[in-house]
Amino acid sequence: MNRADLGALALLGTRLAKAPEDPRLRWFKAARPDQRMPAVDNTWRVLLMTGGRGSGKTRAGAQNLAELIQADTDGEGEYGIVAPTYADAWTKCVEGESGLLRALGTSMSQIKDHRSKTVRSAWRTYGQVVMHNGVVVYIDSAAEGGLRIQGRNLKAAWCDEIGLWDKWDTTWNESLRYAVRMGSSVIIATATPKASRPAAALMRSLLRNEEAHGGVVVRRLRTWDNKANLSDAFFRAVIGANKGTRLERQELEGELLDDVPNALWLRSQLEQIQVPPVGGEGGIPFLHKAVIGVDPSDGNETSDEQAYTIAGVGGPLLDTIYVAKNWGAQEPPAAFARRVILEAVQWHAKIVVEKNHGGEWLRTTFAQVMKELVRDGKVEPGKQPRVEVIWASQAKRTRAEPVSAMYERGVVRHCKMVERDADGLAYPVAMVELEDQMCTFTGAAGERSPDRLDSMVWAVTPFLNDSLGPAQQAVPRRWAFADELDELVPAVSSASGLGPSARRKLASAHGGTLSNVDPAWTLDEFAPKDDDRPPEEISPRAAVRDWR
Repeated sequence: MNRADLGALALLGTRLAKAPEDPRLRWFKAARPDQRMPAVDNTWRVLLMTGGRGSGKTRAGAQNLAELIQADTDGEGEYGIVAPTYADAWTKCVEGESGLLRALGTSMSQIKDHRSKTVRSAWRTYGQVVMHNGVVVYIDSAAEGGLRIQGRNLKAAWCDEIGLWDKWDTTWNESLRYAVRMGSSVIIATATPKASRPAAALMRSLLRNEEAHGGVVVRRLRTWDNKANLSDAFFRAVIGANKGTRLERQELEGELLDDVPNALWLRSQLEQIQVPPVGGEGGIPFLHKAVIGVDPSDGNETSDEQAYTIAGVGGPLLDTIYVAKNWGAQEPPAAFARRVILEAVQWHAKIVVEKNHGGEWLRTTFAQVMKELVRDGKVEPGKQPRVEVIWASQAKRTRAEPVSAMYERGVVRHCKMVERDADGLAYPVAMVELEDQMCTFTGAAGERSPDRLDSMVWAVTPFLNDSLGPAQQAVPRRWAFADELDELVPAVSSASGLGPSARRKLASAHGGTLSNVDPAWTLDEFAPKDDDRPPEEISPRAAVRDWR
């Protein structure tokens, strides 16, 4: 090898030594095991990383998505990023210090100067990040329902702070679930869990690893484990001040705290009363005296939910209340009334509607919808369900307290509900939204109205006065002076077969006392005598006169 070749090799070695380290290698060296994505296989679809402030969950979400993008060798493909708002999605998840561009080893300045080795273009206006290898990352917002990713063919998506998603149901169940359908079909979700946040129901279903999600791997990241990347001032001011408090468990250790102080129900209590669906294997066959409790609203986009709950008595001894179904959504009044009436027909249930919200229009709406369903043949004439409109004269907590006491007695059960996936296959799901409201409702001023909870209260309240629960042992009661009276008049006691109080009244009515009643007295002495006269001689009121 001549001197020129040696010089070229030396120059190449110098350039390689000064070259920036591969971002994937840098992340692999720095990441904790709980931040790394597990091997992509058919056992899971969602990676849920819950963590507190400064736990490194945002960085983990960005790096794991970047790893999937850079490992894509197809030459084309679509990925997605969804955050609570579009501003969060772009400024935090794309351009942020722990965002996607840094995970890809580049920056906006390099992209604008066409110096980036990984990203060709990044357009905030269009919500797109285009890679040199042809991959496109679409940026979207849960505040808009994830409309940009609807109809896309995403290979994977990173969903940040899912607990703060306002339109979480539309974004997750209608946009994201069907959009992520190509390649590995992986969803990376990061969140700080709070039971009081808008998407707490989504958080709970993911933590439960319900079948609808196709397998969930849960990782809990703690702020303390990320101490090497945080300042000492942060630890002194935040972690030190909240040591041993509820806030530490939630904001720093990433725990989902279900039990809210002063709430009427506990999560552990509700977990113990889960039973199979009505009519399903292991469940009760049907409900007796079913009631549909309805909590209405005006159905606008920004209003509370329309909600209803179906409950009734069940079990072989009819001694237990079963909450069979709970539903809630923002829906126009007529459509909601139609839904409730059809449910009432199916369950042979009475409808109980709160009158406070909307006043008399409720009765009119239900009456008109009932006529429409009878006309269309969906309800048989003469078999319309009964609608009972009631006025809520007490506060929500006051109404809920006696129902909570029934749960404490152990006479209420929650049935799983049957839902179907895109292929029509049935699977059981718990009443996550209802149970979240039950475990977080305290009745404090300014607290969000618990619509599903209120409908459940209306459905269970009609059973407050019923004899429920296990049968109690019969205890004989001793009448006052019974022994003394029987001792004074043993013949009367044995002959009449009546209690002492009844015997005392009869003796007094016929001019005597218990001590001078004829021992041979029987009830037959007071019966009308047989009349031996011919029927034509007997007056129609003869028996009455003879009795007197």
